[in-house]
Amino acid sequence: MLSLRETLAALTLLLLCYAGKASGQGWIDLLAGEPVSDADLLSDLQNARIIYLGEMHTAPSHHRIEERLLRSLAAGNAPLSLFLEALDAKDSPVLSRFLAGALSFEEFAQEIDWPRRWSNYQDYRGLCLGAREKRVRVLGLDGPPLLFHRIARQGWRSVPPAERERLGLNQVRFDPLYQRLLQLFLPIHRGMGRSWQVRAAEAQEVRDDWMAERIVEALRTTHGRKERALVVCGAGHLRFGLGLPEHVARRLSLPQRILLLAPPPERARTSGLPLARRAAAPPPLSHAALAFVDRPLADYLWLPPRAFPVKNASRSRNEAP
Repeated sequence: MLSLRETLAALTLLLLCYAGKASGQGWIDLLAGEPVSDADLLSDLQNARIIYLGEMHTAPSHHRIEERLLRSLAAGNAPLSLFLEALDAKDSPVLSRFLAGALSFEEFAQEIDWPRRWSNYQDYRGLCLGAREKRVRVLGLDGPPLLFHRIARQGWRSVPPAERERLGLNQVRFDPLYQRLLQLFLPIHRGMGRSWQVRAAEAQEVRDDWMAERIVEALRTTHGRKERALVVCGAGHLRFGLGLPEHVARRLSLPQRILLLAPPPERARTSGLPLARRAAAPPPLSHAALAFVDRPLADYLWLPPRAFPVKNASRSRNEAP
């Protein structure tokens, strides 16, 4: 199975075949193996109750795509909820005041101490304001960082059963396939060896389980409405349908689509995000190293502008949706 980087490379020839209408950017249907129009993508997304959108947290272009997709989905008939990894579940009371118009975006960010917790919080301004304008419910997904950091340092066994019960994590199940994948992508830092990779992978899957519970709880309390969910989180939580989608499906089986945003060619920005949230470049991986993952990378993949030198293509910078 191809890595994200290798998938992009494999699609180069395909895009060249579409040089007459492609601009080197756009959505690719990874199941059909061909570009898909914005209209056809949105039409297919109408069939999904949960739409996962995997980002690179510090890529400005990704946030612009997210905002446009939110507005397109909010124009549909079914009510929409936006779930953000960048917000904490405990932010709900202040978030409600922001959505009601009682707080400006900056007042909201200051009240929840967002600048300290998430250094590039300003990148989510357009998404949050768009949700307020379109009357989209917004919910935070993240949980207690000290817990996740402790697991990364000491492992899941360091969390006593009583604490697991209190936090609603008493039924966490670790997927060996996902754990193996995570350990491949986690970089080795100085002083951190193989044992750190194992613990850090456990910490990420516990976070996935925590976030899954928040999504399912919200969708179960929609008073009979067939509400749709747009879940915006790091791409590492979604690759191959493992991680967050898997933990949600164990609790609640609903039609889903997974959309990934490929890393853009724009210059990477310095990030002050905590280690667990930092969009670090994965170590080089061979095709053979990922052959054990026998499933598609996602349903759709967004190729950024100038990802490949597409001949005879328009130089338009329009992005969709």
